[in-house]
Amino acid sequence: MRKISVNSIMGTALLAGGLLLLGCQDKHPISGKVPTIAFKSYSGESLTLAGDDQFVTLLVFWATWCQPCLMEIPGLIKLHQKYQGQKFRVLGVNVDDAEGGKVKTISRDLGVNYPLLIGNDDIMKQFGGVQALPTAFLIGKDGRILEKFQGLQREEDLERKVTAALAGPT
Repeated sequence: MRKISVNSIMGTALLAGGLLLLGCQDKHPISGKVPTIAFKSYSGESLTLAGDDQFVTLLVFWATWCQPCLMEIPGLIKLHQKYQGQKFRVLGVNVDDAEGGKVKTISRDLGVNYPLLIGNDDIMKQFGGVQALPTAFLIGKDGRILEKFQGLQREEDLERKVTAALAGPT
């Protein structure tokens, strides 16, 4: 009988995990206008997302229990800060904490500088269903969904996509 080392088991597990993460990153372009949706924010304000906003928007669905979602937030903060003067915005849509206790703590602790909105299953369905978290939609100035990102994204990749969308048609 052949013995299997702990190192080979760990190596196989790491390889499988890496392949699983790559498989979760759905980067297939999608098209269509963004649906008009009225969101409530955790501060009690309303925000309506519509196809005629003339903003480049990165709409990110996330949950408080999702480690990749939390890992992505510092990069989203930087993107929002760097490009908000150029008609760009990040909108975070939380899908697991409608009351906001955990969201407000995370927001304070990480210094979130973009709107955090309350999401639900109905809102996710309007975007074709969100199968994994985080899932983000890059929306162009014309209100068309340019791309869908599923899974943790590299900060540099997101910034490249955002700057391309900002340079796109007005």
